[in-house]
Amino acid sequence: MRKAGLLLSFILWATISGSACTLGDVVDDIMTHLKNADTKELSGYFSSSVSITLLKDEGVYSKVQAEIILKEFFNRNRPKEISAVQKLDSNPNFRYVVLNMRTEERSLRVSFKLVAEADSFKITELRIE
Repeated sequence: MRKAGLLLSFILWATISGSACTLGDVVDDIMTHLKNADTKELSGYFSSSVSITLLKDEGVYSKVQAEIILKEFFNRNRPKEISAVQKLDSNPNFRYVVLNMRTEERSLRVSFKLVAEADSFKITELRIE
């Protein structure tokens, strides 16, 4: 009986620890894809619909539409540097990340909201202002 309790405790600990690692990896991956303007890989983190704000234009788009819109945006605004400003991760089902992105012509603020879906985090909102 005691062995079963210890095994259950270990499995619970491993699950919680694994989730924390996954979050860091997800945010790092998203930052890398943004810096490289890799919209194909970035779209893999999109929810089925994504709210996107690009400068003053905003809308809710499917994954495919969001990828196309971002590709056009990055063709005109190629990222040179990205740095994290803030990461909110106090809720296990919700994350919010704020970044600074510098392009050839300007500095922009990027923020995105991640929501837990099944066993991963998905981007439900992306703002570049």
